[in-house]
Amino acid sequence: MAQTQQERKAETRTRLLAAAAELFAEQGIDAVSVDAVAEAAGRTSGAVYAHFGSKQGLLLALLDSWKDSVLTVLLAEVAVTESPLGQLAAVWGNVAGTTEAGPGGWSLLEQELWLRAARDDAVADVVRTRNAESRRYTARHLAGWSSAVDARPVAEPEEMAVLVKALLTGLAMQRRLDPGSVDDNLAVRGLAALMGMPGPGAGAGPGRPAVSADRAQPTDRAHPTDRAVPTDPSRPTDRAVPTPQGATP
Repeated sequence: MAQTQQERKAETRTRLLAAAAELFAEQGIDAVSVDAVAEAAGRTSGAVYAHFGSKQGLLLALLDSWKDSVLTVLLAEVAVTESPLGQLAAVWGNVAGTTEAGPGGWSLLEQELWLRAARDDAVADVVRTRNAESRRYTARHLAGWSSAVDARPVAEPEEMAVLVKALLTGLAMQRRLDPGSVDDNLAVRGLAALMGMPGPGAGAGPGRPAVSADRAQPTDRAHPTDRAVPTDPSRPTDRAVPTPQGATP
């Protein structure tokens, strides 16, 4: 069945954004030309200018579309995980690209955007606005999630949003440069420590095996691991989950 003009335009836009995301993450934003993006997408450079006006326009459009797609993937994965530690593991898996369905490479693209923002005021304004919105959104989810699983975070929700973002970003950077230095267990333990809950391996010692990321180790303070996390009233189909800032709208 022949595509309509609107469908062809939508497909071209999607292909250009996907090509730009991959090339920007692999080579760096400044090293990638409009022609390279068009060639990778199987389109002409004229299509880039027609849809986005410039490379800068392409970058900003990518920023807007990418955050929504990452959030969709993240929420879908977390939705099938009931245990708090399993949910933290799903968040980390998306950041580090350790899950099959994860967007993989989004943290590298995020770093590229930050580098560009440090050199370009227009990009910096967009990134700053996006980060502020992300911080508020993450804080709301962290507050609801912490209450649901009886976690005791080390700081207030907005401060926790900053700390979680910093931990996830830092660990992802270290893992990319030195994969052996950051395993999944360590990352989930770090997140759990920030949230004030026992992490995988809590209480482990000689002859005492670490627990897996989908089970909470019993402690003097109860942390229910099998109950469902309540939904966010403003997002009927979403759970209140600890969402990394880079993945929020």
